[in-house]
Amino acid sequence: MIIHRKFNELPLSCIEPQGWLRRYLETQRDGLTGHLEMAGYPFNTRGWGAARIAQPRKRLFWAPYEQYGYWVDGMARCGHLLGDPFLIGKAKKQIDYVLQHADADGYLGPGIIKPRGNHHRWPHAIFFRALIAHCSATNDKRIPAALRRHYLAERTPHFEHRDVCNVETMLWAYEQTGDKRLLRHAEKTYRMYNERIHTESKDAEEKALAAGGDTTVDGMLAGGPGYSHGVVYNEICKLGAILYSYTGSRRHLRATVNAFRKIDRHHMLIGGVCSSTERLRGCGALDGCETCVIADYTWSVGHLLQITGRAEYADRIERACFNAAPGAVTGDFKALQYFSGSNQVLADRHSNHTPYRTGNSRMSYRPYQDAMCCPGEVHRIMPNYAARMWLDDGAGGLVAALYGPCRITAEVGDRRQPVTIVQETQYPFGERIDLSIRTIKPVRFALTLRIPGWCRHAQVLVNGRRHAAKLGPASFVRVTQTFEHNDRITLILPMRLKLTRWPGGGIGIERGPLVYALRIEEQWRVDRRDSRVQEFPAWSIYPAGPWNYALDLGVKDLEDKVRVVHRPYTFEPWSITGTPIELHVPARRVRGWKTVKRRRITSQVGSLAKKITFTGDFTLTPPLPDPRGLEKRLGKKVETVTLVPFGCTNLRLAIFPSAKPMPRRRAGSATRG
Repeated sequence: MIIHRKFNELPLSCIEPQGWLRRYLETQRDGLTGHLEMAGYPFNTRGWGAARIAQPRKRLFWAPYEQYGYWVDGMARCGHLLGDPFLIGKAKKQIDYVLQHADADGYLGPGIIKPRGNHHRWPHAIFFRALIAHCSATNDKRIPAALRRHYLAERTPHFEHRDVCNVETMLWAYEQTGDKRLLRHAEKTYRMYNERIHTESKDAEEKALAAGGDTTVDGMLAGGPGYSHGVVYNEICKLGAILYSYTGSRRHLRATVNAFRKIDRHHMLIGGVCSSTERLRGCGALDGCETCVIADYTWSVGHLLQITGRAEYADRIERACFNAAPGAVTGDFKALQYFSGSNQVLADRHSNHTPYRTGNSRMSYRPYQDAMCCPGEVHRIMPNYAARMWLDDGAGGLVAALYGPCRITAEVGDRRQPVTIVQETQYPFGERIDLSIRTIKPVRFALTLRIPGWCRHAQVLVNGRRHAAKLGPASFVRVTQTFEHNDRITLILPMRLKLTRWPGGGIGIERGPLVYALRIEEQWRVDRRDSRVQEFPAWSIYPAGPWNYALDLGVKDLEDKVRVVHRPYTFEPWSITGTPIELHVPARRVRGWKTVKRRRITSQVGSLAKKITFTGDFTLTPPLPDPRGLEKRLGKKVETVTLVPFGCTNLRLAIFPSAKPMPRRRAGSATRG
């Protein structure tokens, strides 16, 4: 079997998160990841650990299994990374039930979603990731064999819409078992998916959105932006690259690579994830993303990182996981947003300013939402980050792909000798990463380190001496030598300030992998109309201070006018009061820039072509002020405002008006600087 993949995942049991990363995962465990049944249906049922979930909505009979599957996957990964018996046991109940109750023909799962005429197999692709995670941590031999039987028992390919995502699991089972029938099944399924959509009519936008024509190989290779649902786009577009890794079909790889380039070009938000409020949209200050999409985008880009070996994909994962991900949840991991925005100056039950379901509660922080996919999927994001921090280079070496405090134990070198590497760092808040080698006897292997694309003057020190290799941005540097116990490799990644430009005359500030947002004083109130459990309330959050600022600086002013302030470091840095780094920036108030109040709202609901008008008392985050008249609205006083990492905020302004005229762009140039 030939696998076209640069790097491989290590067993989940190899990696032990430490420092802030461990604390983040422990907070997940103590919050919704360990107690999602508090959010209600379907998580208060037995889920996959039952013959059937009661179905309040027959049209979406498959949805509870999708939502529950997300939770079990995130719970299993989080539990195994922490070595936590509570989480492992809770996930294992679901996994064992499914394995022990396979049908006579090998089918796994509830009978209601078993193929028989009108069916939906997408939930299997989700839940089976939990099986794969458990297998990675425990080497449970039942799992590859059970998945092999399951897929070979089903005669009809999984080519309907998101069902095609089962190709990912088929190929994993093929790699584990060597049964070529699984490879043929996966190839046939993917081919039929492409052929079905290619022959369907695309006359109406709604049909095109439902069909997902931008997720076929031809659609991915075409120019122009995407238009599918964000989850659909991210999940299906990765399949071409995964199939390439088993077949060598470079056209499939090119299609996936181009699909994710289009995300960067047309849909990338400042927080590091593509805009998607049910469908892919633009990248302006009021565009948002689903929390589901944060999980799916980082998962899919992780496959591209492993398959291509390109450092740029690791940069994208870090940006999303260090900004969009913590920014979409409360610090105690007991509430989350369904839609999260670059700019959101209030978050209550009527504050959703995105085009889909405008004026509803999707931008408020609560343990449940009107659709329960995001409450299920939020648990996957940071465990997947931790699991892919270290990779196997396929030749006995290790790859430090993503950075953060952790400890890894793996077998390396020609003789597969055990070695432990301890990564001590405050990254992404600090610039220094120290790797300490722990080994019983000297061992020769290659240690590959990633240099981020934003870093221009990286340094690698081996036992205090500078490594001679050339260190270019967005690259990997390999240190190959015989390592001894207590050898130390130090990676220094200087972070410089960067000003980025956004639609509507907006500007943002970045430093290293972190995006910065205005620190807005917050007033939290329990939304008693929507709170179901006292320990897990729904929140309404309002600004308790001014937020309507334009930044008074340009590109050449960054180093002179922005002050980087370092504060005492703690293991809980993702809070607005505990962040170890701040930026002090000159700004001016914008007169008349205030929240938008409405009594009537027209919003997209249900079908993306359908709009309904609602009446009520709506207060929304406003768009950026028109830059053409901005100068007359600026206050005379220049104030110093505090910016904190995007992920530390619940209310935020990350895309600002510019108090200084920006140079005009030539036609057709990119929106981001």
